[in-house]
Amino acid sequence: MMNPFLWFNENNGGTYLLTVVTISSIVCFVLGFITQNHSQVDKLWSLLPPIYCLIVVLSSPLQPRLLLMNALAWMWGIRLSYNFARKDGYTWSGEDYRWPILRKKINNRFLFELFNLTFISIFQNILLLFIACPIYYIASHRTAPLNSWDLVCTLAFLFLFIIEVTADQQQWNFHGDKKANKPWTKDGFLQQGLFRYSRHPNFFSEICLWWVFYAFTFSVQPFSYINWTILGTLSLTLLINGSTTFTEAITSEKYPKYKQYQKTTSRLIPWLPSKKVH
Repeated sequence: MMNPFLWFNENNGGTYLLTVVTISSIVCFVLGFITQNHSQVDKLWSLLPPIYCLIVVLSSPLQPRLLLMNALAWMWGIRLSYNFARKDGYTWSGEDYRWPILRKKINNRFLFELFNLTFISIFQNILLLFIACPIYYIASHRTAPLNSWDLVCTLAFLFLFIIEVTADQQQWNFHGDKKANKPWTKDGFLQQGLFRYSRHPNFFSEICLWWVFYAFTFSVQPFSYINWTILGTLSLTLLINGSTTFTEAITSEKYPKYKQYQKTTSRLIPWLPSKKVH
């Protein structure tokens, strides 16, 4: 099987990309091992893809499409970083609530650190590189000039970005009211706004947003729907789906009414509420 890292070369910043992902993987593992806070990659999640995009732009001949994609990536990253920061995600003790639960389930330091090395630190860092790789792929190939397809992708990206921003803000407002013990939050989880149509509208928009980012590669000539950078988008889709399953298992144990919510509301794709199981 071909080594995927052979797709990178010294042109268009390939060497720099591989250097950053290697250093990041090592640092995340070491910090997680020492501090037992395994959200080190989480702290970099919104930062690394824009940085990778910027590396490609600075290492490549000037192309309007690269500048456009870089701008979209930075818009996404800055907004997500803000959302993460206001939840104290960047504090030294800030850790995703799911990691302690998973550590308890595994209940073996060696096995969890092996998981930390292979999945949390290495796989997730490679994933963050690969979801940004459509811009590298475009920089490395002959492409058509900016056209109507770029406009379609940009508008779709912005639309999904707005959905994600709205969902995160609604969730932020809910948790603020929940801390204040407001009656409408008594069930313990959000069921209004976008969450009336999807249990995870922010996850849905995040997945679709990166599929749109991948779709920019359709400008490469000769045209093809499939190229190696799809691995990043596919992996992200699988990761978010797996993470959603784990998250919902925790939530349904904590809040009795969540199981009914699961029966009436679509898991990811926004849809009208019903009494059928999705």
